[in-house]
Amino acid sequence: MSVSFSLKRLIKLIVVSSLLVACTNERAAITEWQHSQLGSYAAAFSPDRRYVLVGDTDLPAKLWDIEAGKIKYAWQNKAGEAGTTTDVAFSHDGKVAATCESQTIVLWNMADGEPMVRLEFPATVKDMALSPQGDYVLLALQDRKAVYFDVIANRVKYIFEHDGKAVNAPINQLINTVAISPDGSSGLTGGDDNTARLWDLETGEQVQQWQHGNDVSLVSFDPLGGFVITAAGNDQTRLWNLKTGDQIAVLNNSPIPIDSSWSDFPIFQTTTSAIGYSADNQFIVTGHPNRQICTWQAQDGSPVDCWQAPRRQPLKPGVVLQAVTFSPDGKAIYSESGNGLAQKWQFQHD
Repeated sequence: MSVSFSLKRLIKLIVVSSLLVACTNERAAITEWQHSQLGSYAAAFSPDRRYVLVGDTDLPAKLWDIEAGKIKYAWQNKAGEAGTTTDVAFSHDGKVAATCESQTIVLWNMADGEPMVRLEFPATVKDMALSPQGDYVLLALQDRKAVYFDVIANRVKYIFEHDGKAVNAPINQLINTVAISPDGSSGLTGGDDNTARLWDLETGEQVQQWQHGNDVSLVSFDPLGGFVITAAGNDQTRLWNLKTGDQIAVLNNSPIPIDSSWSDFPIFQTTTSAIGYSADNQFIVTGHPNRQICTWQAQDGSPVDCWQAPRRQPLKPGVVLQAVTFSPDGKAIYSESGNGLAQKWQFQHD
């Protein structure tokens, strides 16, 4: 009898959840800009939230002045050859930007737009993060390694790997995502072994390891260095205390409690593709591959608001949120999607 009741309750919840997804609040943006004609593979907002760097397809990457709606710089890694920019990043101090085309990274001076250094690596770069002043880069490479590279000395300082123990695999697993802490002392990696790992960038030692139920696809430090966020595809997004390693919260707005026996059902899980923070560190904004944008209380991960971005073309269903952040005054949210549209949204909260 109890099993029958539980199944009926689950079916009811699935139906309700499906209706909620189908009727998700699709909003009109305050303002909208077209930042790419063909769509982009990557985007990142500058730390001061004034600019967004968009990796265009088969065109130079473009640094946009957001509110002015103007291009400040157009960058390509090889002179006269406009390739596809596969990743972009900023240093924490906002003085250095980086563009990546497959195995080539160029660091750019934000003051004058000139190239500072060009780096070539033996494997395709999957993800990259810059140190606070841009003098180090942390890379997730296609060869199952993460490399902490000293730009000034032009050498590899540390190599990080994810062994396969967590998933009972005899070989090292792919590393998908990386991040460097605001003070430059720590690094994060996330991989196909379902773990996120915290590393001491002074010693190269692993400090912490967090388990997920699927491949870890995104990792992030909050700007004040108090907690980290790790997210796994079709799984959960979790907040962890940086010092103790304890879980603070799970970003969850489904009708199923996170610790229930049904929480692993696919319809109640999600993938987080972008994360941003308010200037006062009180709120988090997340972007997802299903057009969804959500805001959360940073203190306990409680949901604040969720809505869907409209499609650029109604018959093209996919809208992956590549970057999200709060406006400099904290009253709005900026988003950048893979369909080439940038949008500004009103930030609604109590």
